[in-house]
Order: sequence, then C-alpha cells, then structure tokens
Amino acid sequence: MSITWRDIAFQFESDVAQAAAEAWSWLLPEPWTPLVCSMVGGMFVERPNKEVHWLDTGTGLVERVALSRARFEEMIRVSPDLVDEWFLPPLVVRLHAAGKKPKAGECFGFTILPVFDEGKFDIKNMFVVPVREQFIGMAEVHRQINELPDGSRVRIKVVD
Repeated sequence: MSITWRDIAFQFESDVAQAAAEAWSWLLPEPWTPLVCSMVGGMFVERPNKEVHWLDTGTGLVERVALSRARFEEMIRVSPDLVDEWFLPPLVVRLHAAGKKPKAGECFGFTILPVFDEGKFDIKNMFVVPVREQFIGMAEVHRQINELPDGSRVRIKVVD
C-alpha cells in the first residue's frame, strides 16, 4: 500500500489554528505559527525566534527540531528517518489497512494517551477523531496532568 504526504500530514484551517494556539498557550505562551500537523497528533510550530518546535499532543511534550523553517523543510525533504519519527508513515499504513482512514477535518486520536504507561502508538489504541478534538481537546487534558509526578494515578472523566 502506497502512502502520500496527505495521508500523513495536513495544515490547520485558520479557525482551528487560532483555537489550538489558545488551548496550548499554557505550554507555548508566546505567539506561534502552525506549519504542519501529523495525522498521528504531532504539531510543528514556528516560534517568534524563528525556531521550529514539535508538540506531540499524545504525550504533551515539546521539542525544538530546527533553528528555522527553511532548515525544517530541508530536513523533511532529505531525512526519511525524521519523517518516519515525526509522521509515523508505517503506522498510518497499518491504520489504513485496518480500515481507519480519516477524512478531511479528521486525524488519529488515542483511546489511552501515550503520556500514560498503557497508551501506545498502536492500531488497537488509535481511532479516527475530529482534528479539533485531538489538537485542541488534548491541550486541556495535558494542562490538568502537567504538574503531576510521573507514575501518578489519574482518572479521566469525559463530560459533554
């Protein structure tokens, strides 16, 4: 099964980008520009100092990946290993083979977030979810658990 860039990546609509910036402002307080998102919950943003950071919405971790947008784009073009790490194309192929294929405005979410020991980047733990739910909704979950020590027991209650 072949895979395309559109199978592993997308860009936010402007209203979703604004909502994501507000939702994650507790972790990334200064203004930032979303560059590209992975279908498995990664968000790459350009910060005011022009550095590019990767925010993983599954783990709530932020990591600087490039000193500039140009360098980030070059890394994507020339480093298949980084594309595999950031966008997980082999996992996306397996998800598609399992019948999990996001439509426009959708991506992959997690039954149990990878921030928890039981949460894995695995087809059994992943499902198709609206982009807004994964990229905005998970910000609040991570905000609430951010200060807890590793290994803390957490009970999540979902309310509409």
